[in-house]
Amino acid sequence: TPDEHERFIAAFTLHGRKWKKVAKHVRTKTPVQTQNHGESHMRQLKRAGKKIPPPEKKRGSGKTWTLAEHDRFLIGLRTHGREWSKVAKVVRTRTNKQVANYAYIHFQQLEREGKGHL
Repeated sequence: TPDEHERFIAAFTLHGRKWKKVAKHVRTKTPVQTQNHGESHMRQLKRAGKKIPPPEKKRGSGKTWTLAEHDRFLIGLRTHGREWSKVAKVVRTRTNKQVANYAYIHFQQLEREGKGHL
């Protein structure tokens, strides 16, 4: 309906491609229905040469590592070296991939600080 579309436009302007938030704002459509409408709307905008919001960036859990996780990471690293699956078992709250990514960043930081690898 025109009223739903008006609410959609307001929410889309505010939230971009965060379809759950847009759907809450529209109130009468599911996130999937809202996404379908949004994709159709973006195609129309693109054809008209208008600006569309960029896709949401996919990121990891988005949760900062706690000091306890960092400490367990260091213990696991000292104990198991670069065997990330074993280090992840010591950390307990992160996946192998998260641990490997964290290690990469950790080693980069050490390099920048001139401390080298452990």
